[in-house]
Amino acid sequence: MDVMLIVKTVLSMGGVALVAGVVLYLAAKKFAVFEDPLIGEVEALLPGVNCGGCGQAGCHAFAEKLVETKDLKHYCPVGGSATAGEIAATLGLEATFTHKVVARVYCNGGTNAVKAGEYLGIESCAAMAVNNSSDLVCTYGCLGLADCVKACPFDAIHMENGVALVDDEKCTACSKCIVACPRALIEMAPYATKIYVACKSPDPGAVVRKYCSVGCIGCKACVKACEFDAVSCEGALAIVKPAECTECMKCIVACKPTTIRLSRIAEGKEASAHGAHV
Repeated sequence: MDVMLIVKTVLSMGGVALVAGVVLYLAAKKFAVFEDPLIGEVEALLPGVNCGGCGQAGCHAFAEKLVETKDLKHYCPVGGSATAGEIAATLGLEATFTHKVVARVYCNGGTNAVKAGEYLGIESCAAMAVNNSSDLVCTYGCLGLADCVKACPFDAIHMENGVALVDDEKCTACSKCIVACPRALIEMAPYATKIYVACKSPDPGAVVRKYCSVGCIGCKACVKACEFDAVSCEGALAIVKPAECTECMKCIVACKPTTIRLSRIAEGKEASAHGAHV
């Protein structure tokens, strides 16, 4: 056995490894990207669901944006005001709290809407919309195949009587249901205001009556009933203005097609209050 050959081999291999290690070390130093440790601190305060509701790709990207801009207008809807306060303290800023918003489905058609046939395609609202194969006569109504329900990571939206309904208490305003709805029937609205017009059809009342028993017919009875100028009509469609609404309920009483409604949580509270007074 040639001992010297073995020694030379070991030394040469060790030399190569040493040189490679030095090169890698120097490269790592030269091309290292510094990350502000505040980014990690802020990210640790976030819920970690990576829902994209903040407008960023995920929680890490959101933390980077906050640390870079020090602008608390960048808001995590899932974490809410409590998380915003913690982030502000970490960044040495004064907390500015954003009012909570929730998703609302502006349709109450479902089983109240007239169907023109039976849909036999893929069980997806997006597929139905792409193929223009909806079985609804109304071209503005909820398609009822629950794409929004499947998209929600917080179990905050469910199908009831063929139409999507949002649970205000569970909704985090992540906006995934909005993206999932091919008919743009879901919008963000102030959590504090519970009254809304559950319809998006701009058709004249005479047309709406033919395809939906709960669609807005533009009769303006709600506008006349409201004493706070909180309800208006844009064409044939009533609109509730959240900033002016006092939830006096007069518009709901005046609406004969029952298009104006309370959010699901508010309906539950109303029912509980009614039961307590009986």
